[in-house]
Amino acid sequence: MRQWIALSPLALALAGSLALAAGGSPFNDKGELLRPTDYRGWVFVTSGLGMNYGPSKPKAGDPPQFTNVFVNPQAYRGFMQSGVWPEGTVFILEVRKADQEVSVDNNGRTQGVAVALEASAKDSSRYPDGGWAYFSFDGKDGLRPSAAPLPRTASCYGCHSKNAAVEWTFTQFYPEQLAVAKAHGTVRKDYDPARKVASE
Repeated sequence: MRQWIALSPLALALAGSLALAAGGSPFNDKGELLRPTDYRGWVFVTSGLGMNYGPSKPKAGDPPQFTNVFVNPQAYRGFMQSGVWPEGTVFILEVRKADQEVSVDNNGRTQGVAVALEASAKDSSRYPDGGWAYFSFDGKDGLRPSAAPLPRTASCYGCHSKNAAVEWTFTQFYPEQLAVAKAHGTVRKDYDPARKVASE
């Protein structure tokens, strides 16, 4: 994978997508997660509107945002057979504006432009303290072709490790996959569906 360092950012991202599709590593030599450019062809597992896990509330007048979650197909197939997200699982979280009264719609909200792109990945050899890491591809000049894991002090680690239904994943928001986890008995014993996040 060292030859990717000399490639353009676009070629780097495309190479990352091809490697993941072929079952290869989604990481570069620096340990950064390569941004998949084909994630919208992955398995779509859920969409949320205006979701907020922490105690803070959106500012008055701020419209809610849509969050779309995709997972790589190999991981999806493995989970549906076992109720466990296998090593090499990569989730993409795509955040989009929620537009209102678009075209002939008089009331609802539809998805607008993308405003953020985040990810989580399972690799227990890289992240022995839980197996998962979280990433943001957002940059000042657009999306970056790769991203280093967020520091372990980031709030997402504590939130996912305490409140996720399956391992460190919010499978509770994926209706079909939560049913599979329940059937396989892989929902965490300490998962409480009524628990709210008191602090970040």
